[in-house]
Amino acid sequence: MTSTRTARYVDVLALPRVPRTFGAALLGRAAYALVFLPLLYAVSEATGSIALAGGAVAAYGAAASFLAPTRAWFIDRFGARRVLSALVVLFASALVATAVASLLSGSAGLLIASATVAGAVAPPLGPTMRVAWVSLAPDDDHLRTGLSLDAVVEELLYLAGPALAGLALVFLAPGLALLVPAVLVLVGGLLFAATPVIAEMPAHGRAAPNAERGRTLLADRRFVGLLLPVLVAGSIAGSLGVAVPSALADHGGSSAAGLALGVFAGGSAVGGLLYGALKVSGSPTRQILVLSTLLLAASSAVAVATGAVAVSLVLALAGLFFSPVMIVAYVAAHTAGGENRQNAATTWVNTSHNLGSAAGSAAAGVLVQAGGVTMAVGIGAVVWAALLGSSAVLARVHT
Repeated sequence: MTSTRTARYVDVLALPRVPRTFGAALLGRAAYALVFLPLLYAVSEATGSIALAGGAVAAYGAAASFLAPTRAWFIDRFGARRVLSALVVLFASALVATAVASLLSGSAGLLIASATVAGAVAPPLGPTMRVAWVSLAPDDDHLRTGLSLDAVVEELLYLAGPALAGLALVFLAPGLALLVPAVLVLVGGLLFAATPVIAEMPAHGRAAPNAERGRTLLADRRFVGLLLPVLVAGSIAGSLGVAVPSALADHGGSSAAGLALGVFAGGSAVGGLLYGALKVSGSPTRQILVLSTLLLAASSAVAVATGAVAVSLVLALAGLFFSPVMIVAYVAAHTAGGENRQNAATTWVNTSHNLGSAAGSAAAGVLVQAGGVTMAVGIGAVVWAALLGSSAVLARVHT
């Protein structure tokens, strides 16, 4: 894949309507990076049980992930402004209800139920913003650079979010800290929904071709072929979150593991910036397969790396390919979704990543316990390679 310079980030930020639209979306999206720690501690403090707190966080995450395609379907069918506004208000209300219940020492059932509701109505601000980039960008170069910027900033939000949430918990009770993301999503989400770009997203459902009505994108084998590398990338990230702390248990412990995983996130941000600044040749299908294969090869070296420095270097290299995989997937999803299922297509990319991450974490925990990091990474690499091979077959890669 050869490359030359393409649209600069400053050019993208200077485009008409980008600062207002992207800024509002980021304000609302920042809420998601701030929810988990306050939610965990709020439920734990109210119930006295870390197990119940973990259950509440898991219920929130599961509802957010599994119902994401349904929320995207509503947006594509009934229009972004109306559906997003309703979801934003419902999500903020659910967070406030959870916060109040925790401050009043509500029952575990009530807290878990309200956390589940919050996840179920979480507004897809990220996927909708990625659809909005199509209207904001004048050409494919600006679109790819815009999506690269979007991916990198989101990576930084999730990198800084837990630290900021932890700082807030030093000064605020967990229930009160949970009100911070509620305010952010309410203000940012409603401002985003009120932008002209969102108003211009029509309701496609009634006008969709008969062939598309009621037909899931998962019936398109090429689209499934696109999602498999994203599933692999998410699974690799999830497994590293379990394998790295185990690998560094005798080489610096939790502090070394946290630093190494931070290096992976930093490498991902750098990789996204570099990818967005270059014009890479080749079809999106070919690009995503090459990038995900490089991610797999680099991350597999964790199995043989010894010590915090070596593991960190491996993760820095692997991270360079993570954001580019997601960027290419989002670019390709716009084409796959056609005119009528843009939100559904980009949301399926998010969902594939989240499901892969959850599966990778769960499998790595079992495998590390059973046979250590080397066995866990080795078995994972075989499974991931098989999935990438299936992706190539489904997508019919042409040279």
